[in-house]
Formats: sequence, structure tokens, C-alpha cells
Amino acid sequence: MHLVAWVRTIAASAALLVTPVAARAWGGGPSDGGSGSYLLLGGGVDGFTDSTAKSLWNTGGDWTLRIGAGDRSYLGFEVGYVGSFHGAKAGSLDLLANGAEGVIRVQYPYVANGWLMEPFVFGGIGWSYLSLRNAPAGVKDTDNIGDVPFGAGVMLGSGRFLVDARFTYRSTFNEDLAPGLKMHSWAVTGAIGFEF
Repeated sequence: MHLVAWVRTIAASAALLVTPVAARAWGGGPSDGGSGSYLLLGGGVDGFTDSTAKSLWNTGGDWTLRIGAGDRSYLGFEVGYVGSFHGAKAGSLDLLANGAEGVIRVQYPYVANGWLMEPFVFGGIGWSYLSLRNAPAGVKDTDNIGDVPFGAGVMLGSGRFLVDARFTYRSTFNEDLAPGLKMHSWAVTGAIGFEF
């Protein structure tokens, strides 16, 4: 319960820092690129770090849809949908994951040759619903897990157009799909989007 209160406090503080009255890291405004709110659609690859999970499933595909605020400030936040698919290494016990996460971004936006350049680090909290496809009768085939995503990346912008690349590590908790199975994972993703 303390974690929930901590996340709420951080989210409320971030919201105050990225409001339109907050100082901008550079002189951009809606007329020369956007308001600092954005939408990103992307994909990439991901895999597991736990040896048991790596022995069961291949490196898979990852897809995301994110909405964020504060990309022209030193502090921003995002909420997003995250999905992934991992084919089984043997048999047909494929793994599908769908979930949501919220992250706080600490970033350094600057302009170079007319492009917004924004390296960032991030961390947050999330949830995923896991489902095993083609599971035999009697085998647990779904699980709800928590995760703590964190990582780093860079966002580039020209006008309202955005390109985002990032590395994410997700430390998971509350897994009980199988005894001793940990679902910690990494992801390398790219995305395109726009400011509005």
C-alpha cells in the first residue's frame, strides 16, 4: 500500500511540474512544434532474463501505444499500453502479454539544427495480463503480474513529428504462472508519433 501512495505522490508532483505554466527547457510553444503533449505508436523486440523463461520462450515482438506530457520540460510522464508475443521454443505453448504502465521521465530537451533532441531516463509501475495459448487442460494458463519498468532513450522532434527509441528493463513481481518462474524482461523499441 505504501508503493501506491508513493506512486500517487510522484504522479501528482510530475503533473504540477509539466503544466503549461511550468518553465520550458527551450523556447518552443504550440506555434513551433506543439504543446508538449504527445502520442507514440511503436514496436520492437523483447526477451526474458530469467533462465527458466528463456528456456521456454523465444525472443518476441513488442508493441506499444503511449500518451505523454512534458516533452519540452525537464520532467514528463507517460501512460501506455504494452503488448508482447513469445513463441514457444518447443511445442505450441505460446505466451501473449497485454498490459499498462505509467512512467515518470527525467529528460534534457535541447534544439540542434532545428530538431528537438531529448535524451531521457524513466521509471514507473505497471501491470500485465499473461495468457498461455494452446495450454493443455489442467495447466494454469493466465496470470496477472506487476512490473517496474525503467530504462533510457532519446526522442527527436521536427515540428510536431516525433521519433522515439528506448531500452526498457521490467522487473516483475507477483508471478504465479508456474512455481519459480520469473518474468523479468528487457525490450528495445522504436516509435513514431506527434505532438498535439
